[in-house]
Parts: sequence; C-alpha cells; structure tokens
Amino acid sequence: MHMKDCIKTKKISFKYHASKTSVLEAVFARGDRRLSKVLYKAWQKGCYFDSWDEHFYFDRWLEAMEECGLTVEFYANRHRELDEVFPWSHLDYGVSEAFLKREWKKAMNAETTKNCREQCAGCGANRLLERKGGKCVW
Repeated sequence: MHMKDCIKTKKISFKYHASKTSVLEAVFARGDRRLSKVLYKAWQKGCYFDSWDEHFYFDRWLEAMEECGLTVEFYANRHRELDEVFPWSHLDYGVSEAFLKREWKKAMNAETTKNCREQCAGCGANRLLERKGGKCVW
C-alpha cells in the first residue's frame, strides 16, 4: 500500500482495513429487514468473525445477497432522495429529521455548523431532554 509505505516515522500510526469490509459495513449501515436473510445465509456459508481478515469471505457474502435477490449496489452505492424512508426513520433519538436534512445539504455545500456551545444548531435534542426532565447540556 503506497500510503503506508510513505510513512517513515514511528510517530505516525496508520490503521486501515480492506475496502471489501467497508463495502459490507456500508450495506448494513443502510440496510433494512431484508438483510436478516442475507445475514443468516452468510452464517450458513461459514461467515463469522468477519472483522478478522483471515475469516472474511466477501464472495460468500455476495452469494448470500444474490440468493436473497438483493445487491450490494442497492444498499451501498445508490443515490437516495431526502424524502426516502430510511431504516432508522422510526427511531426517536432526539435529533429531528429536518435538522439532519439541513446538515446533509450544508455538507454538500462544504458548509459547517457552529459548535452547540457557541450557538444552538436547532437539532431538537433539547426537546427530547426536556421530556425526560432535563435540558440541553450545551
């Protein structure tokens, strides 16, 4: 790996993992209930301890996806519209969907949001805390 070979000092540590592992992480990060069948099929094919390179069989994961009629590209590579229902849309974690959409748009324009200690960004977490008898810590 070129990047690793360029580091000539012990003061810099460089950690990475295989890109195929990242692809699988992207699939499950954006996945839905249909992936439960893929997970089970992959396990049946011997997939376990997959964070250990010597036990990671990407081809078996692809086979499991195909057998379930799913593709890696659908989960990991396609463009998603902001009005799409996401796998986590039903969760209430305090941060509003409107805030996340605003942040995504800002990120696409390389804009940043001030730290909440400087100015409330209006994420909605303070309302969740108020319901539980507290207030926003920032």
